[in-house]
Amino acid sequence: MPRRLLCVGLTWLVALLFLYPTRPLRAEETAPLALLVFNRPPYYILHDGKAAGGFLLTAALDVFNRAGIPVALQEMPPGRISATLPGNPARLCAVGWIKTPEREALARFSLPLYHNQPVAVAVGKDRAKAMANGPPPTLDALLDLGLNWGLREGFSYGKVFDQAFARHPSNHVNRFSDTAHMVELVARGRLDAILIDPEELAWILAGRPDLRPRIRLAPLADAPAGAHRCIMCSPGVAPETMARLDAAIREFVASDRYRELTDFTAQP
Repeated sequence: MPRRLLCVGLTWLVALLFLYPTRPLRAEETAPLALLVFNRPPYYILHDGKAAGGFLLTAALDVFNRAGIPVALQEMPPGRISATLPGNPARLCAVGWIKTPEREALARFSLPLYHNQPVAVAVGKDRAKAMANGPPPTLDALLDLGLNWGLREGFSYGKVFDQAFARHPSNHVNRFSDTAHMVELVARGRLDAILIDPEELAWILAGRPDLRPRIRLAPLADAPAGAHRCIMCSPGVAPETMARLDAAIREFVASDRYRELTDFTAQP
């Protein structure tokens, strides 16, 4: 009798396997996802194409790990990322991108991984003293003073500020490829002012403490609210994967580790 029951059980098991075959693992679940990153301290720091720090890159790698999604890091300039990722059927993601209607039409976005502080103006300590007595100035008011400005080459500071500088005489604006160099020029009095993310200034001054006594960060009255930075992924990344990323982000942003990564004190 037991042998007959065993045979019946095996027969039912074989029948169930035919009715409900085991689903093979998809590439979505096994192959590493390509994570596109460029070097921009303090957000993303790369060395020889490998992750070497940066609070947003570190946060993103932690999120992917918590979600159980393997990634393969690939260094790529931001212009090429914005041209390659949207609409691409391959499984690609990029760290720290701002969601816009144009991008959202062709890509998937995670929940925000970080909320930037508003852009501010860095000035020398003498000019900061002159600004200390009044309310925070607007950018237009500072541009009317005829200051000698430094800006990043090929970089957008947002629609409002870009338009303000477009109205400003070009002989008062100098373009540079390195933000740290601009900070040093402000401290030396070679530039009067620069626009900068408070997070970026905090990182630069941490590496150059000798500049702290000679530079100040001042808020701007007309600075737009800081942008939300997300993980942007191609349409080739499944909605289920995006849901796993969102769940991991919710968990991570509530952690002590996240608070440590994003604890900036930009004012020297």
